[in-house]
Amino acid sequence: MEATTTNPSNPERTRAWNAAMSAHHGNLDLLVPAEKITGSIPASLRGGRMLSNGPGWTIIGGRIAHPFDGHGYVRSFQLLEDGTCRLRARYVETPSYLAEQKAQRLVHRGLATNLGGGWFRNLGFGPGRNVANTTITPWGNRLLAGWEGGVPHALDRDSLETLGPHTFGGLIENQATLAHMHKDQVNQRLILCSLGSIRNPAITFREVDIEGNLVATRKANIPGPFFMHDFALTPNWYVLGGNPLRVRPKELLRMAVGTSTMLRSIAAKTDVPGLLYLVPRKDGEAVRAIRLPKPSFIIHFANAFERDGNIIVDACMFHEFEFGEEFGYQGPDVPFDPALPDKRIPQRLYRMTITPGSDDATWEQISPYGIDFPRLPPDDEGQDSPVIFGACRSDPRFSDPFDSIVRISTREAGYPSQLWTAAPNVFVGEPIFVPGENEGYVLTIVSDALNEQSQLAIFNAENLKSGPIALIPVPLLPIAFHGDWMPAAN
Repeated sequence: MEATTTNPSNPERTRAWNAAMSAHHGNLDLLVPAEKITGSIPASLRGGRMLSNGPGWTIIGGRIAHPFDGHGYVRSFQLLEDGTCRLRARYVETPSYLAEQKAQRLVHRGLATNLGGGWFRNLGFGPGRNVANTTITPWGNRLLAGWEGGVPHALDRDSLETLGPHTFGGLIENQATLAHMHKDQVNQRLILCSLGSIRNPAITFREVDIEGNLVATRKANIPGPFFMHDFALTPNWYVLGGNPLRVRPKELLRMAVGTSTMLRSIAAKTDVPGLLYLVPRKDGEAVRAIRLPKPSFIIHFANAFERDGNIIVDACMFHEFEFGEEFGYQGPDVPFDPALPDKRIPQRLYRMTITPGSDDATWEQISPYGIDFPRLPPDDEGQDSPVIFGACRSDPRFSDPFDSIVRISTREAGYPSQLWTAAPNVFVGEPIFVPGENEGYVLTIVSDALNEQSQLAIFNAENLKSGPIALIPVPLLPIAFHGDWMPAAN
């Protein structure tokens, strides 16, 4: 089924999306009193914090940066014991942020954004623009703000003060390390994935303990070029999407002379069979290339686990994908268009099964919705989880910008789902699962830009469709990418 534009001339939706994408407050520190909160914060959540990271400054010197190039803005919602909520938000003070905050204009060229003032200001490849805007991961005594093309930046766990680039004692220094860092909860390890060039992506997985000490390393050579943003893990394997790329030589040349961007210089190669790569977590076994039933492009994994000798992988998957128009981005001088993503066929959530010794996977689509930002209970990562949560649209023909969150039961026949949908022209972010009474809770940031506010919405995870049990109002925050939960004990 081909996707089509829903209503490109919807002015309210366009205005709401642009306001949410470009909200820019600076650092915040405020208390939301209990009387302003609709409902009540569950007792088991009090003392914990929901963390979120995303581009918090996208209009820089009057020029619109692609969200991938916006400066990281970390938000901490601390749910206090007295039923109030403290919101603290800080920019990640990377070298790029500090330079542009001082100059009040774009200084460093980005992955998808060129500097204004002429092509000559964009000659060559220039220094890396690490904006630390993609993930936020508590580990040890630090928060780690991740970015795709460099090392994470460490933040103070309480004040959110930027402490500087974090290389785990030099382990990943000068290495492009994926923003997504996964936790092996069974062994209490954080897993990092670093990669070489696009053309020759030598992959290095490193596992570190809670003190940041290296406890395991595994290297693999994967035929390139291919795209990586996320991975999954089981007790015995790391799982990667094949995601083959082709380089656009003319765009690459144009980028070198300052008239195009890196993102425009690559394209998804979806005219070849899809692949998964299984990289053994221990030495002694070879990397396995697993063929998928049709061309595929994976941005986010939901989970992977092993059952009865089978390897089972859940992932959000495109069959066609085009770089450059993410979030409705149209360029540095044109507003975001929320109808632009409606032109593509949305990603779907698939469950893939690889039987022992097979080089082929079977799959089944386990939700009709265009799901992204999949999450599950954190202790279930790498295990057979009973649920997956995700962000989607209520209209299954489309995906982002998201207006709904969904709960999928993975152990019931037919994979039944529950859906909650926000009001018109209101957008939702990634759903974060938090253990608690019964199944637990789901938290997400809701952006009601036309009313100039955001809300932290708290749901009963088992009864998502009934709507929020608590809504915490805060000033309108910019759209975020990924987040995490930090329990009170930590």
